[in-house]
Order: sequence, then structure tokens, then C-alpha cells
Amino acid sequence: MSIPKEPRQLMVNLMYLVLTVMLALNVSAEVLNAFLSMDKSIGESSRIVGDSNAQLFGAIEQQAEAYSQFAPMKTKANEVQILVKAFYEYVGSLKTELIETSGGLDENDEPVSKKRKEPTTRLFVNEGRGDELESKIVEIRKRLLDLVEDGNEKALLEKILPLELDPIPEDSDKKNWAQFTFQQMPVAAVLPILSKFQNDAKIAESAVLSYFYNKVKGEEFVFDDYQAVISADKSYVIKGESLSSEIFLSAFSTTADNVTIKVNGREIDVRDGKALFNIRPNEIGSQSFLAEVSMTNPISGEVKTYTKRFNYEVGERSVTAAADKMNVFYLGVDNPFSVSAAGVASKDVTVSSNDVRMEKIRNGKFNVKPKRTGIAKITVSGGGLEPTTFEYRVKKIPDPVIRLGRKGQTSMKPNEIRAFEGLVALLENFDFEARCNVVGFEVTRLPSKGDAAVVRNQGGKFKSEAKNLIKKAKFGDTYFFDQIRVRCPGDEVTRKINGLSIKIQ
Repeated sequence: MSIPKEPRQLMVNLMYLVLTVMLALNVSAEVLNAFLSMDKSIGESSRIVGDSNAQLFGAIEQQAEAYSQFAPMKTKANEVQILVKAFYEYVGSLKTELIETSGGLDENDEPVSKKRKEPTTRLFVNEGRGDELESKIVEIRKRLLDLVEDGNEKALLEKILPLELDPIPEDSDKKNWAQFTFQQMPVAAVLPILSKFQNDAKIAESAVLSYFYNKVKGEEFVFDDYQAVISADKSYVIKGESLSSEIFLSAFSTTADNVTIKVNGREIDVRDGKALFNIRPNEIGSQSFLAEVSMTNPISGEVKTYTKRFNYEVGERSVTAAADKMNVFYLGVDNPFSVSAAGVASKDVTVSSNDVRMEKIRNGKFNVKPKRTGIAKITVSGGGLEPTTFEYRVKKIPDPVIRLGRKGQTSMKPNEIRAFEGLVALLENFDFEARCNVVGFEVTRLPSKGDAAVVRNQGGKFKSEAKNLIKKAKFGDTYFFDQIRVRCPGDEVTRKINGLSIKIQ
């Protein structure tokens, strides 16, 4: 614009220029005042969030005092408060330093030099406060997230947690975050930026405390251990009767001390959420007791009582023992043996003997192997039983019956006797798994005409001489099998048994 030569026109132009400058100054002042107003608003918001956080921590503390298993949550919540308070005070010190550097506060508690840009650039860029603040923001965010152990919960918090640094635009000429955020910024604009970081810290504190509160909240009883429970309709059952039981999972608290248990009105000690009740009945027959479990809610103070009547049968201890197959033991075989003690658990029963070897199959069931013939004594004790001794006879396995093959014929045709390969010793009507072996015998052929021929044979199977003698069988011949010796299980020496004669006809 050219300078007019006419004085009046020059005066008009100068007045317009002054008016434009004054208008510009008024707009800048309004903007700066808006920044200061924003700073106050953010501060008020931080105060409100801080009050809410204090209530959250109080609720966590209350739950931790009621349930000791939540003590670690209280410790972490306290660490959150310490971290945020330290950061909040650190940022507050930066605000104080900036105000003092720029000339302090006026009578309205506003910065005297709220328009100045030099103090912010010097303090946050040149002297490194901006870089320091950047590191503090990164550090507190990481430490807050590290307090959350659950991976999924941590990932969710990471998405919503404030205290993040704005990225520098690609077209910016600023070299780092401090320059981008604070360089050539007026004091009035920087103060709400710092207050915003303080407010972000309070909001982050609220988010993490809320996470911990969700872990401990609730006014109901908190259970931390479980146990399978079987509740039977009676504690004593006779063989052949049915036993009905309810099977369920029982939950209880191992740390809470707000449970009392009474039996028939008498209070008993509770440890780790459970009570051990012992009783010594003096009378035989059906008995019962009433159990009362009372639980006091540590938060609301409400008491709930649950009752259950338990029935049981009182009997006297007695023991019976029996050989399962017959009231006798046999050498050389496994003799099944059973022991039953009324009123005593099978696992608590002890069975011993010097006369037999005993192999336990399962509770109450044994295999007995006698050592010698005669009388075997077996003693049963344990579980409060008086030792009781039972006596059993011990015998050798009875003599087997000799058969040619497995048939009991006394007469055969020539082709029939030639088909057999030897003698067999059979234990007839014997209930045990046992086998006797033929050790040797004599076979005699007495033809209808002529002299008798005798052959000795080792073992039960026909050897060559005995085979040749059997092959000569003709109508009218008689074969005698005698001097038969066998060995049965448990035999120390062979035994001689009755012979066999076969008529060929």
C-alpha cells in the first residue's frame, strides 16, 4: 500500500492499522484465556478422578482385609497409587518451574507472561525437560501395564490406557517430540498440555485399579479351594443291601475366618475352611448327629446357617476268615482266602502266619501257599481288633486217577489202544488248578496164548519199547499198567498209585 500524500488520508490509514492490531491482540488474548480456562478445567477433572480412585482403592483394601487371598491385589493397587502420585507431582514441578521462569503469577493467579514463548522453548527444548518428560511418560505406562499378569487383560488395558505420545507428522520440520510439542509455544498453551498428562495419569490409575477391583469385588463368600464329597444315606451297609450316595464338588475358603461349625450345638475348630469331628459312641445301634455350618459375610455382616443331620450305625468289631473253596489248604497250589472284619476297614486289617506264604490280591483277598502238611495258623489283627487266630488243615493234593488218554474204558479194540500216546494222571472233582505228572510205569502184555512181556517206561508218554508192545495188541490180549509213579504239585517225592488194566476184545 502506497503512503497517501494527503494528511487526512494518512491519518485514516494509520487509525485503521491501529484498529487492526488491537483486534488481533484481542483475539490472541481470548485464545490465551481459553487455554488457561482449559487448564483449570483439566485440573478439576483430575481432582474428581482422584477422589474416585481413592474410593476404588478403599474397596480393594476392604476386600483384602476380609479375604487374605486378595492381599497381593491390594499391594499392586498401592503400587499403582505410588507410581501415579510420583508422576503427577513430577509434572506439577515442571508447571511450577515454567511459571517461575516466565515471571510468576499475577493477582488473578495467572502467569504474568502467558504469551511468552521463549521460556517454554528454553526449558523444554534447550534444557531437556521435554526429553525427560517423554521418558517418564513411557516409563509409567510400561510399569502400570506390567502390574497386570493376565496376557489377555493386559492387551485390553494397553488399548484403552492413556499416557500415549502423539506421533510427529511426517511433514513436520521438528526433530523430536520435545520440539514438536513445546518449541515456540506460549506459556498459557503449555500449561494445559502438562495438566493433560497429569489427568491421563489419573485416568490410567483408574483403569488399572478398576481391573484389580473386578478381581476382588463381590459381597458373596469367596471360595478358593475345592474337594470332592460323597454323602451316603448311611455309613454302614450289609452285604446285599443297596447304598445310595450323593457325589458333588464342595467349594470352601482356606483363608477366611468367618465360618463356624457346630455338632449337636458344640462348636468345633475350623482350619483351612474345614472342621475335623471325632466321636466315640458308647451304644450299639443307629445313631445320628446334627451339623450346623454358619457363615458370616465379611462385607455385609449377614450370617447364613446351613444344617445337615448325619445317620450312622454303631456295631462291634468282629472278624471272620475262610478258605474260599473248602475249609482246608492244599500243598502246591494257590488257596483263595478271604478275611472280613465288621467295623474295620479292609485296608487296616493285618493277616500274618508262620505256616503259610500269603500273597495279597486286594483288600480282604489273599492267595495262601502252605509250607507243610499238618495244621496252619493264620492270625488276623489291626484296626482295633484283638488278634484272632484261625486254624486250617493242610493236606497233599489227593491221588490222581490214571487214564489211558482221557477215557475211562477198561476194554478196547486193537486200533483204539494203538491210537493213544501215553498215560494221563487226572485230578477228578478237585476244585483247584493243578496237574500231576506221570513219572514212570510198567506195561505188561499178556496175550491169549503165549508168555507175558514186560516193558518199563520213563514218563507218561509211551517210549519206543512201550509203543512196540502196544502195537502188538490182538483180540484176547490183556494189558496191565502198574508200578505207576506220579508227582503232584507240592510233592517232595513221587507217589505210587493204583494201576490200570485194559482188555483187548
